[in-house]
Amino acid sequence: MNISIQQIQKAECFASIFQHIKSFTENINILFEKDRMYMQTMDGARVSIIEIILPAEWFDVYEHKSATTITVGINATILFKILNSREKTQSINIVYDVNDGDHLSIHFTSENKDEFDKRFEVPLMDIDMELLGIPEIEHQAEFTVSSYHFSTIVNQLQMFGDTMDVSCSEEKIMLSSHSQDHGKMFVEIKIDDLSSFIIDENGSMNLSFSLNYLHNICLYNKIAKEIELKLAANYPIQIIYDLGETLSGEKAQIKFYLAPKISDEDE
Repeated sequence: MNISIQQIQKAECFASIFQHIKSFTENINILFEKDRMYMQTMDGARVSIIEIILPAEWFDVYEHKSATTITVGINATILFKILNSREKTQSINIVYDVNDGDHLSIHFTSENKDEFDKRFEVPLMDIDMELLGIPEIEHQAEFTVSSYHFSTIVNQLQMFGDTMDVSCSEEKIMLSSHSQDHGKMFVEIKIDDLSSFIIDENGSMNLSFSLNYLHNICLYNKIAKEIELKLAANYPIQIIYDLGETLSGEKAQIKFYLAPKISDEDE
């Protein structure tokens, strides 16, 4: 298997994707399928799920000659250290030899004479991890907002509590947090300020989510200008970073699923 990312902007995006995985889990399985690179993992507390979908066309080179899916198990911290050593102008090349399945080779190269090529051999692990079947559901509300502004709001809400309460209606979206010691913070998002907004007719909903997990999800805010949030009562919130569409119409995405917090009143 030989995979290459030569476009510097995409190489930077790829490195950023794995920069914060260690905030969710220690070890990951990356699946190199015939037509895409796919990863799914759940955090240790089983509260959130991460899905990474990169179609083969998203890469500059995607050579996959194996008859079956190639699964590589990697320690997330080691992968972060490797990708963090990449210089800004270096492209990424990933090589896996099916006859030598103990390691994955990662190469960083650049035409800049001031930067030296780097090569790493990553030890692989056998990780027992089953893929979860995530059902498609009808969401009651969906909206798209600036990823930077949403990240800023989440960081500010954290100063006043550990839970973000979401109140959503046809007129507005209200985000809030509170604690006995620090008081309350409210953020009103007007519908006209959103890139897109859909809600069931006469619909309204109130949900709560962990700000700690939302903070970790928002660490990815630099890889996409906007994020899409999808809400449904009694279901995890779905947060999507869109990384672009291929010529054939396939989307490169990072998807997060975060379970709602259950209040004492709901129990």
